[in-house]
Amino acid sequence: MLLYTGLAWCADAMEMMLLSFLGPAAKCEWGLSPSQESLITSVVFVGTMSGAYAWGSLGDAKGRRLGFFATALLTFTFGVLSALAPSYGWLIFFRFWVGLGLGGVPVSFTLYMEFMPTKGRGVWLIWLEAFWTLGSCLEAGLAWLVLDTFGWRWLIGLSSIPLGLLMVLYPLLPETPYWLVLNGDLAAAEAVLQKMARINGVPLPECGLVLDSKKPPAADEPSASESWQARLLQPFHAVAAQLKEILSGGLLETTLLLQFIWFTNALAYYGLVLLTTSLQTSQSTTAQCDAQGKLQIRQEELLSIFVTSTAEMPGMLFASLLVDCLGRKRTLLASLALCGAATSALVWASSSHTVLLFLGRAAVMASYTTLYVYTPEVYPTQVRSFGLGVCNACSRFGALLSPFLTVDLVEHGYPQLAEATLAACCAIAALLTWLLPIETKSRSLLVQASAKGKVSDLERTEDVTEQEDVAEPASSPQHRWRHQ
Repeated sequence: MLLYTGLAWCADAMEMMLLSFLGPAAKCEWGLSPSQESLITSVVFVGTMSGAYAWGSLGDAKGRRLGFFATALLTFTFGVLSALAPSYGWLIFFRFWVGLGLGGVPVSFTLYMEFMPTKGRGVWLIWLEAFWTLGSCLEAGLAWLVLDTFGWRWLIGLSSIPLGLLMVLYPLLPETPYWLVLNGDLAAAEAVLQKMARINGVPLPECGLVLDSKKPPAADEPSASESWQARLLQPFHAVAAQLKEILSGGLLETTLLLQFIWFTNALAYYGLVLLTTSLQTSQSTTAQCDAQGKLQIRQEELLSIFVTSTAEMPGMLFASLLVDCLGRKRTLLASLALCGAATSALVWASSSHTVLLFLGRAAVMASYTTLYVYTPEVYPTQVRSFGLGVCNACSRFGALLSPFLTVDLVEHGYPQLAEATLAACCAIAALLTWLLPIETKSRSLLVQASAKGKVSDLERTEDVTEQEDVAEPASSPQHRWRHQ
């Protein structure tokens, strides 16, 4: 499960890291302006922001497995087509659809999370985030080997390989027991649990999954007699109902605070990624377009970009050491504060940019990693994918702004303004993190919210894989575990 869902994160990171090379390369081939170059990056985030709501809702309604496959298929198809784009307009069109597919990648995180035990869950989720770091480093290394010799089209094509592997291995992917139980499919849930127990060499507890009552039909589910207009609007009603749930009761304050924190994390992360390339090319005397319209960057400069990308590894290590020790909130706050300090130091630094960028990338990766652990733990199963998707969509708005904040300002001679803005946003996000009302360290996953929208505590039962406590849907009015 870790390897399969990790491939999705690796592919996502490669597509995002690709943006820092694709813009300058396309600028050389088609003679683009700075704004046109920035649009290549921003259109991906417009697509991602649009897709995050739809894929999250699909993952909650039709299953994590189906949502996972649909996003991977869409991203792979238009990723390959991007490598064949005959013009700038077609490239923009294809990259939008790539972004739309990437908007559903958090569904894979929810799927993986729902297989994890409560004890040590934070560290296991960080192991998944390690594949993001691996993808970033692979893309930087791939650019180092391929970009100068074969060009950006080969770079895009080779970057789609992890998504192709996901297509091949999809039949092996199971649905999560949490989602199956919530939707009343106890036989399928027990089959998955039996397989998990067999693989881990642990017998199932002598109990079974039993429905207390039949699952009532969803209020927004159209009947066979309803018009085609009602069926057409049904997905929008479902999204509206899920939005209402995450913006009500005990989840309202947390959801609103998380929006700006996610926004800042994406702005800082992608801002620093693009800033790394922009500062290298703006200060270089050899990073330019040749007579054939190909981007020329010295191997030393590509190596510097690769080294900066490896900063995510110590960031991951930092998060893994603290997330289950200090807790999610304190780890997130410390990471954002450190990122803000490193970025503000860039404003005054006349040299040592690589060192400060390395430190900033490490800190923001620790922050992003912790945020991905914390956010789905806050939401119950019935809106977990959607809640994570909404936060991810807000983060993509920050990512959308990042090329205009970094690429445009650096090329117009204002790098200090870009760096100061990133530092200020990190400081505000650190303050908002301190205000978050919920700490999810050692807390069981939630299956349902109460009728008033407040999150209710869940009974705990013996875990299938490690004979330890995990959350099960005991307090749900529709299903519970009980001894037969």
